[in-house]
Amino acid sequence: MNWEEYLTEIKKWDLVKIEPKGFVVLECVTPVTPKEYLEYADKDLLLDGAHGNVNALSNAKRAIDCQITNLLSVLGLSVSGNIHKKIERIKDIGILAPRILKKVNKIRNLLEHEFQAPTEEEAENAVDIAMLFIGATEKVFTNFMYSFWVARDGSENRASIYKDGNKTLIIDNGVPDPTFSDGLYIQYDKDSRDYGLWGYIENEEIFVSVVKRGSPLHVTLLHYSTLNHYSGMENEANLAGIDFVGSVKDKSGISV
Repeated sequence: MNWEEYLTEIKKWDLVKIEPKGFVVLECVTPVTPKEYLEYADKDLLLDGAHGNVNALSNAKRAIDCQITNLLSVLGLSVSGNIHKKIERIKDIGILAPRILKKVNKIRNLLEHEFQAPTEEEAENAVDIAMLFIGATEKVFTNFMYSFWVARDGSENRASIYKDGNKTLIIDNGVPDPTFSDGLYIQYDKDSRDYGLWGYIENEEIFVSVVKRGSPLHVTLLHYSTLNHYSGMENEANLAGIDFVGSVKDKSGISV
């Protein structure tokens, strides 16, 4: 069964359950971290006059640029191109509110005016916005959902549990290894930055594939990985099979 045929099966499921299986902490790849640049900017604000304001604004910008580079790198996305292209890649994943991106652009616009010193208020605003940006994206590093199921609700494989007096007894009864009899298991590889896919129907593995990093399908799966129980998955934990299929269908990236 190929990917398209498997999606046809998922489409039939009335309710799809997204169940997290594993979370991981992703590490920065740059020698200087975004938070360190923020610390520099904070200290710059203590300096009086144009010197402190210019340095604070510059380090706030560095903090944002550094966070963007780290974010793209750990997610397996390209770090090439100008800042606008980089921000678009982050925007495609859906981890940032548009208003935050607008504020980030305002900081960059201030720096484009050569030889014009920012005011104390502008410098403080820049540091605050950098802090807001890093805080909003930090969840990707600290709570990245690297493995999860997209499965038919009600198809859980669970061992039999029953009470015998004060004892709780669990009987395996040969329950298969997969958590769900009908579902797609998705796992991110921190080394290659690719995703692995394993599709099950009636406890039988019928589909195995890899989603290559940077592909449109890869970006869609990143969207699901950055949604978790700590950052709003409550709104997307259950959806119709047709909705999930709609989000991934016709997006290239499958490599059998």
